Amino acid sequence: MCRTRLIISGVVVLLSVAGSARGQTTRPVSAPLFINNATIRVEEGKSGEVPTVAIAQPSDTSAVTVRADASAVQAVPTAAELAWPRMVQGLARALCEGDRATIDGMLSNRGNVRRFGMTTSENTAAMCEKLSKSLLVGQHAYMHPPLVMAADIAADFKLATTVPDRAKARFLIDDDVEMKRANATAVQWVVEQFAATQGTPIGVIVLWTPRANPAGGNAPPLFDTVFVLCRGEEVGPLEYKLTNVVYGNPIPEGN
Repeated sequence: MCRTRLIISGVVVLLSVAGSARGQTTRPVSAPLFINNATIRVEEGKSGEVPTVAIAQPSDTSAVTVRADASAVQAVPTAAELAWPRMVQGLARALCEGDRATIDGMLSNRGNVRRFGMTTSENTAAMCEKLSKSLLVGQHAYMHPPLVMAADIAADFKLATTVPDRAKARFLIDDDVEMKRANATAVQWVVEQFAATQGTPIGVIVLWTPRANPAGGNAPPLFDTVFVLCRGEEVGPLEYKLTNVVYGNPIPEGN
Protein backbone atom coordinates (compact mmCIF):
# COMPACT_ATOMS: atom_id res chain seq x y z
CA MET A 1 0.00 0.00 0.00
CA CYS A 2 2.83 2.40 0.87
CA ARG A 3 4.42 1.76 -2.53
CA THR A 4 1.08 2.41 -4.23
CA ARG A 5 0.67 5.74 -2.46
CA LEU A 6 4.23 6.73 -3.31
CA ILE A 7 3.77 6.08 -7.04
CA ILE A 8 0.40 7.85 -7.15
CA SER A 9 1.85 10.82 -5.25
CA GLY A 10 4.71 11.00 -7.75
CA VAL A 11 2.31 11.09 -10.69
CA VAL A 12 0.19 13.77 -9.01
CA VAL A 13 3.29 15.93 -8.51
CA LEU A 14 4.23 15.39 -12.16
CA LEU A 15 0.78 16.51 -13.31
CA SER A 16 0.84 19.53 -11.01
CA VAL A 17 4.14 20.68 -12.50
CA ALA A 18 2.79 20.22 -16.01
CA GLY A 19 -0.32 22.20 -15.08
CA SER A 20 1.76 25.08 -13.76
CA ALA A 21 3.41 25.39 -17.18
CA ARG A 22 0.12 26.32 -18.84
CA GLY A 23 0.56 29.11 -21.39
CA GLN A 24 4.00 27.84 -22.39
CA THR A 25 4.86 25.88 -25.49
CA THR A 26 4.37 22.54 -23.70
CA ARG A 27 0.71 21.89 -23.05
CA PRO A 28 -0.61 20.31 -19.83
CA VAL A 29 -1.66 16.67 -19.67
CA SER A 30 -5.40 16.42 -20.25
CA ALA A 31 -6.04 12.74 -20.99
CA PRO A 32 -6.43 10.19 -18.17
CA LEU A 33 -3.53 8.11 -16.87
CA PHE A 34 -4.02 4.55 -15.69
CA ILE A 35 -2.30 2.70 -12.83
CA ASN A 36 -3.65 -0.82 -13.19
CA ASN A 37 -7.38 -0.17 -12.80
CA ALA A 38 -6.87 3.16 -11.03
CA THR A 39 -7.64 6.18 -13.16
CA ILE A 40 -6.02 9.58 -12.72
CA ARG A 41 -7.83 12.38 -14.52
CA VAL A 42 -6.91 16.05 -14.68
CA GLU A 43 -9.80 18.52 -14.41
CA GLU A 44 -8.96 21.93 -15.86
CA GLY A 45 -9.27 24.81 -13.41
CA LYS A 46 -9.27 28.57 -13.78
CA SER A 47 -6.39 30.30 -15.51
CA GLY A 48 -3.26 30.23 -13.38
CA GLU A 49 -4.55 27.49 -11.08
CA VAL A 50 -3.14 23.99 -10.79
CA PRO A 51 -5.57 21.46 -12.31
CA THR A 52 -7.57 19.24 -9.97
CA VAL A 53 -6.43 15.63 -9.99
CA ALA A 54 -9.10 12.99 -9.41
CA ILE A 55 -7.95 9.46 -8.50
CA ALA A 56 -10.24 6.42 -8.73
CA GLN A 57 -8.57 3.68 -6.66
CA PRO A 58 -8.65 0.03 -7.83
CA SER A 59 -9.89 -2.62 -5.46
CA ASP A 60 -6.62 -4.53 -5.65
CA THR A 61 -3.40 -2.57 -5.08
CA SER A 62 -1.10 -5.45 -4.29
CA ALA A 63 0.87 -4.92 -7.51
CA VAL A 64 1.15 -1.64 -9.34
CA THR A 65 2.25 -1.02 -12.90
CA VAL A 66 2.15 2.35 -14.61
CA ARG A 67 1.07 2.74 -18.20
CA ALA A 68 -0.25 5.59 -20.28
CA ASP A 69 -1.20 6.34 -23.82
CA ALA A 70 1.79 8.00 -25.52
CA SER A 71 -0.36 10.94 -26.62
CA ALA A 72 -1.54 11.53 -23.04
CA VAL A 73 1.86 12.05 -21.45
CA GLN A 74 4.25 14.81 -22.38
CA ALA A 75 7.64 15.50 -20.87
CA VAL A 76 7.64 18.14 -18.18
CA PRO A 77 9.65 21.08 -19.57
CA THR A 78 12.98 21.77 -17.95
CA ALA A 79 13.99 25.16 -16.57
CA ALA A 80 16.06 25.72 -19.72
CA GLU A 81 13.07 24.95 -21.94
CA LEU A 82 10.89 27.39 -19.99
CA ALA A 83 13.38 30.28 -19.93
CA TRP A 84 12.56 31.64 -23.39
CA PRO A 85 8.75 31.23 -23.09
CA ARG A 86 8.92 33.15 -19.81
CA MET A 87 10.84 35.90 -21.58
CA VAL A 88 8.12 36.19 -24.22
CA GLN A 89 5.46 36.14 -21.51
CA GLY A 90 7.24 38.92 -19.66
CA LEU A 91 7.47 41.01 -22.81
CA ALA A 92 3.74 40.57 -23.46
CA ARG A 93 2.91 41.69 -19.93
CA ALA A 94 5.25 44.69 -20.12
CA LEU A 95 3.76 45.80 -23.44
CA CYS A 96 0.20 45.69 -22.13
CA GLU A 97 1.23 47.61 -19.01
CA GLY A 98 3.39 50.11 -20.89
CA ASP A 99 6.35 49.14 -18.71
CA ARG A 100 9.22 50.69 -20.64
CA ALA A 101 11.83 50.06 -17.95
CA THR A 102 11.20 46.31 -18.04
CA ILE A 103 11.36 46.21 -21.84
CA ASP A 104 14.60 48.21 -21.88
CA GLY A 105 16.05 45.67 -19.46
CA MET A 106 15.10 42.84 -21.78
CA LEU A 107 16.86 44.31 -24.82
CA SER A 108 20.45 43.44 -25.57
CA ASN A 109 23.00 46.21 -26.15
CA ARG A 110 22.34 45.91 -29.86
CA GLY A 111 18.60 45.42 -29.46
CA ASN A 112 16.50 46.92 -32.24
CA VAL A 113 12.84 48.00 -32.19
CA ARG A 114 10.96 48.95 -35.36
CA ARG A 115 7.58 48.75 -37.02
CA PHE A 116 6.63 46.42 -39.82
CA GLY A 117 7.54 47.89 -43.18
CA MET A 118 10.07 50.29 -41.66
CA THR A 119 13.85 50.05 -41.73
CA THR A 120 14.54 52.76 -39.16
CA SER A 121 14.63 51.97 -35.46
CA GLU A 122 12.52 53.66 -32.82
CA ASN A 123 12.85 53.88 -29.07
CA THR A 124 10.78 51.77 -26.69
CA ALA A 125 8.84 54.82 -25.49
CA ALA A 126 7.01 55.07 -28.83
CA MET A 127 6.19 51.36 -28.78
CA CYS A 128 4.91 51.50 -25.21
CA GLU A 129 2.78 54.55 -25.97
CA LYS A 130 1.20 52.69 -28.88
CA LEU A 131 0.66 49.33 -27.19
CA SER A 132 -0.04 50.13 -23.54
CA LYS A 133 -3.55 49.21 -22.41
CA SER A 134 -3.69 46.49 -25.05
CA LEU A 135 -5.56 43.26 -24.33
CA LEU A 136 -3.56 40.07 -24.79
CA VAL A 137 -4.94 37.68 -27.40
CA GLY A 138 -2.06 35.18 -27.35
CA GLN A 139 1.67 34.67 -26.86
CA HIS A 140 3.90 31.86 -28.11
CA ALA A 141 7.60 31.05 -27.95
CA TYR A 142 9.44 28.82 -30.40
CA MET A 143 12.86 27.67 -31.42
CA HIS A 144 12.93 28.33 -35.15
CA PRO A 145 11.22 27.16 -37.27
CA PRO A 146 7.80 27.95 -35.70
CA LEU A 147 5.99 25.18 -37.57
CA VAL A 148 2.55 25.77 -36.02
CA MET A 149 2.54 29.54 -35.55
CA ALA A 150 -0.50 30.13 -37.77
CA ALA A 151 -2.41 27.33 -36.05
CA ASP A 152 -1.56 28.76 -32.63
CA ILE A 153 -2.70 32.25 -33.64
CA ALA A 154 -5.94 30.86 -35.10
CA ALA A 155 -6.62 29.06 -31.82
CA ASP A 156 -5.93 32.27 -29.88
CA PHE A 157 -8.51 34.19 -31.87
CA LYS A 158 -11.03 31.38 -31.65
CA LEU A 159 -10.86 31.53 -27.85
CA ALA A 160 -10.56 35.32 -27.50
CA THR A 161 -13.72 36.65 -25.86
CA THR A 162 -12.68 40.31 -26.14
CA VAL A 163 -12.27 40.29 -29.94
CA PRO A 164 -15.51 40.66 -31.97
CA ASP A 165 -16.35 37.92 -34.45
CA ARG A 166 -15.88 40.15 -37.50
CA ALA A 167 -12.29 40.86 -36.46
CA LYS A 168 -11.62 37.20 -35.66
CA ALA A 169 -12.83 35.89 -39.00
CA ARG A 170 -9.74 36.76 -41.02
CA PHE A 171 -7.52 34.73 -38.69
CA LEU A 172 -9.66 31.58 -38.35
CA ILE A 173 -8.66 28.69 -40.62
CA ASP A 174 -10.72 25.50 -40.71
CA ASP A 175 -9.32 23.87 -43.85
CA ASP A 176 -6.32 21.57 -43.28
CA VAL A 177 -4.69 22.45 -46.59
CA GLU A 178 -5.04 26.16 -45.92
CA MET A 179 -3.67 25.70 -42.42
CA LYS A 180 -0.54 23.96 -43.74
CA ARG A 181 -0.06 26.78 -46.22
CA ALA A 182 -0.55 29.40 -43.49
CA ASN A 183 1.96 27.68 -41.20
CA ALA A 184 4.53 27.58 -44.00
CA THR A 185 3.89 31.26 -44.74
CA ALA A 186 4.42 32.13 -41.07
CA VAL A 187 7.83 30.44 -41.10
CA GLN A 188 8.79 32.36 -44.25
CA TRP A 189 7.57 35.59 -42.62
CA VAL A 190 9.85 35.06 -39.62
CA VAL A 191 12.84 34.33 -41.87
CA GLU A 192 12.21 37.51 -43.84
CA GLN A 193 11.92 39.64 -40.71
CA PHE A 194 14.85 38.25 -38.75
CA ALA A 195 16.94 36.05 -41.06
CA ALA A 196 16.21 33.35 -38.49
CA THR A 197 18.08 30.05 -38.69
CA GLN A 198 17.57 26.66 -37.07
CA GLY A 199 17.21 27.02 -33.31
CA THR A 200 16.84 30.82 -33.20
CA PRO A 201 14.58 31.85 -30.28
CA ILE A 202 11.44 33.36 -31.80
CA GLY A 203 8.33 34.76 -30.15
CA VAL A 204 4.98 36.07 -31.37
CA ILE A 205 2.54 38.15 -29.34
CA VAL A 206 -0.94 39.11 -30.54
CA LEU A 207 -2.61 42.16 -29.01
CA TRP A 208 -6.02 43.81 -29.29
CA THR A 209 -4.93 47.44 -29.07
CA PRO A 210 -7.14 50.51 -28.53
CA ARG A 211 -6.79 53.57 -30.76
CA ALA A 212 -8.41 56.96 -30.67
CA ASN A 213 -11.89 57.29 -32.12
CA PRO A 214 -12.03 60.10 -34.73
CA ALA A 215 -15.46 61.00 -33.35
CA GLY A 216 -13.73 62.08 -30.14
CA GLY A 217 -15.63 63.02 -27.03
CA ASN A 218 -17.19 60.07 -25.26
CA ALA A 219 -17.19 57.87 -28.36
CA PRO A 220 -16.13 54.27 -27.61
CA PRO A 221 -12.53 53.36 -28.46
CA LEU A 222 -11.67 51.51 -31.63
CA PHE A 223 -9.24 48.59 -31.69
CA ASP A 224 -6.53 47.23 -33.97
CA THR A 225 -5.01 43.77 -34.13
CA VAL A 226 -1.29 44.20 -33.47
CA PHE A 227 1.40 41.55 -33.93
CA VAL A 228 4.70 41.67 -32.09
CA LEU A 229 7.50 39.45 -33.37
CA CYS A 230 10.65 39.12 -31.33
CA ARG A 231 13.97 37.39 -31.69
CA GLY A 232 16.22 36.49 -28.80
CA GLU A 233 19.67 35.25 -28.05
CA GLU A 234 20.94 33.14 -25.17
CA VAL A 235 23.42 35.22 -23.16
CA GLY A 236 23.90 32.80 -20.28
CA PRO A 237 22.42 29.76 -18.57
CA LEU A 238 18.63 30.22 -18.43
CA GLU A 239 19.03 33.83 -19.59
CA TYR A 240 17.93 35.47 -22.82
CA LYS A 241 18.01 38.99 -24.24
CA LEU A 242 15.94 40.45 -27.08
CA THR A 243 17.89 41.38 -30.19
CA ASN A 244 14.94 42.37 -32.38
CA VAL A 245 11.36 43.46 -31.81
CA VAL A 246 9.09 44.39 -34.71
CA TYR A 247 5.43 45.30 -34.27
CA GLY A 248 2.31 46.51 -36.01
CA ASN A 249 -0.05 44.86 -38.46
CA PRO A 250 1.45 43.78 -41.80
CA ILE A 251 -2.07 43.95 -43.26
CA PRO A 252 -3.83 46.99 -41.72
CA GLU A 253 -7.52 46.64 -41.16
CA GLY A 254 -10.38 49.03 -40.63
CA ASN A 255 -12.66 48.91 -37.61
